[in-house]
Amino acid sequence: MNENNKTFAYDGTQISPTLTANNADGSQRMPDKDNFNGVICVDQGGGKSQSGIYEDLSPTLATTHGGEPVINNQNAVVRRLTPLECERLQGFPDGWTDIGEWTDTKGKKHKTADSSRYKALGNSIALPFWEFLAARMTDFLKSEGIDQPTMASLFDGIGGFPLVYSRHGCRPVWASEIEEFPIAVTKIHFSESED
Repeated sequence: MNENNKTFAYDGTQISPTLTANNADGSQRMPDKDNFNGVICVDQGGGKSQSGIYEDLSPTLATTHGGEPVINNQNAVVRRLTPLECERLQGFPDGWTDIGEWTDTKGKKHKTADSSRYKALGNSIALPFWEFLAARMTDFLKSEGIDQPTMASLFDGIGGFPLVYSRHGCRPVWASEIEEFPIAVTKIHFSESED
């Protein structure tokens, strides 16, 4: 960075201004700076270069420290989330969108690509809320005497709705989607024989 645009990184000795997590007893929680085997943070302020690697916790990616911008980086770049991490953030099982080579509805074969996975996950739903709602809805339907509720999914994406509802005893009967990769993901996980 040039002199006019200094960048300071969180070095583990102070609590980052936007990361003030508390323990159950109200005390502030900080990363364990003695376990250096995870995220790299580089401090380029004041002509010095310090780095620290944290096992589990990392400060936020964009914040200020003492009024100066802060950037955390790994190998001099901010690390992008992997498709697996995106699946986990959305609440999908590991590898949900990792379907390998796939064939679209016109019979064209496609190689696996992270870009398709990122797009599909970004356009999907976050499952934790829907897990809660599906449980309540299916419990209500079962209390009303509907032993095997069924469901249909419009604008289905990668099968998030069928996934959460099937976990609660609801049988998906059909899904509608226009994008080719999400259709392939849903077909892998919910075969057409269920229709």
